[in-house]
Amino acid sequence: MNPCSATDLGRWPHGSPFRMNLSPTDWLTLALVVITGLYAWATFRILRANEAVVAAMKEQTETQLRPYLVVSAAPRIGTTLMCLYIENTGRSVAENIRLKMDRDFYPHAERREHENIAKLPAFVEPIRSLAPAAKVTFILGVGHTIFSASDDLCPKVFSVHADYGGGSKGYSEVHTVDLRPLMHSSVVHDPVAEEIEKLRKSLENFFKSRHEA
Repeated sequence: MNPCSATDLGRWPHGSPFRMNLSPTDWLTLALVVITGLYAWATFRILRANEAVVAAMKEQTETQLRPYLVVSAAPRIGTTLMCLYIENTGRSVAENIRLKMDRDFYPHAERREHENIAKLPAFVEPIRSLAPAAKVTFILGVGHTIFSASDDLCPKVFSVHADYGGGSKGYSEVHTVDLRPLMHSSVVHDPVAEEIEKLRKSLENFFKSRHEA
């Protein structure tokens, strides 16, 4: 066998190894394969983008329609009586609600175990359902009584843990209630109620004056 020279290395019998004898039909077929591959890739990317959009729209719809339990404390309108509110501000029913307070709270700073809010049925037994806009109210006591009482009777900061469901999903949330910002706050008056009260007094004075006449 004759040894190959350096110029013979890599040489094919019919010329350069990189030379391709393709017919116009072959080139057309190759181009079609490349275009098809690019189209398939673009279609896949569009499909993935559409799936992401659908998932985002589904999540947004569920967020808009889901139940939302809100735990808050506020004075009753026109009074200094403080109340604890459990309200469903969402647009669907909250189901299988379990509430738990992390502190005992005795209304009016009076240690009566049967009135301890943390031990009331709403906080120790499940609530089957709470409709949209439905609200459960618990009286805490008059403002000055709460704020002058010790924390073992009327804690100024406490948390309510809420587990509940809506549709096929479940939610677990912790709501912190802080009464301290309400200290020395002004009484909120309902303008409609005030006008009704003025009308009532005017009618009362009117009939009283006619009776005296």
